[in-house]
Amino acid sequence: MAPLARVRARSLLPALALIVGCAGDREVRQRMTPPEVSGSLPGTEDTSPGPGEADGALNGGETETELVSVRPGVNDKYFEAGAAEEWSELLEHDGRDVFEHREAIVAAMALEPGMTVADIGAGTGAFLTTLSAPLGPEGKLYAVDIAPPFLEHLRGRVADEGLSNVEVVEGTTTETGLPPGSVDVLFVCDVYHHIEYPSAYLRSLHETLRPGGRLVIVEFDKVPGKTSKRMMKHVRQDKATLLAEVGAEGFSLVEEITSVPLSENYMLVFTR
Repeated sequence: MAPLARVRARSLLPALALIVGCAGDREVRQRMTPPEVSGSLPGTEDTSPGPGEADGALNGGETETELVSVRPGVNDKYFEAGAAEEWSELLEHDGRDVFEHREAIVAAMALEPGMTVADIGAGTGAFLTTLSAPLGPEGKLYAVDIAPPFLEHLRGRVADEGLSNVEVVEGTTTETGLPPGSVDVLFVCDVYHHIEYPSAYLRSLHETLRPGGRLVIVEFDKVPGKTSKRMMKHVRQDKATLLAEVGAEGFSLVEEITSVPLSENYMLVFTR
């Protein structure tokens, strides 16, 4: 090696040592971080904030994605004792738009025997019987909820009504609680405005759905002059916001179903 080349080589050694040392530190951190926390290899994760998320600082100037609720406490009332009985009267009566048209809503979904369907935010079970019937004994309906009073109520209904193809599943505010690629149709009815962490939960929905599967969302409209003042205040997002949030997490809009005569709601079908 020429003298000049040796000098340049020696000058690079400290920098190379620093790079190798940093890589070693990352390996140590990776080995010490539980898989459920790390999620992906250090330096490869997407740390850009999405809807409902913000950046949080870590030691050493690194960043991680921090979940931020878009509606803090929106579901607290469902965790109270006696909530299921109280809300059964409010959610299951013919004056409620989606309950009155539940048969037409399910018919428009074109469910077939043997399908696997998930009722996300099943609540008091207003759609249990209507959704489970077309699936047949070889099909499966997952009734998913996060509130213990509702979960207990749902299990009671399943037993009392002999719904052998229905399984009650406890989810969380960020995950469905279902295996990846396990569902043909996800049904989210009057629930979207109760999702505290839209980006995280939509990613879980996307993961739960089989390739080519459908996400059916029935949601309250939010149109000034048309929507009641109570619902304008209660519902977080309008249709345009919902479409943007769902589309951002990998879903494609297939159609808006207008054959069901809903007066307060709209019905959208997406695919992954």
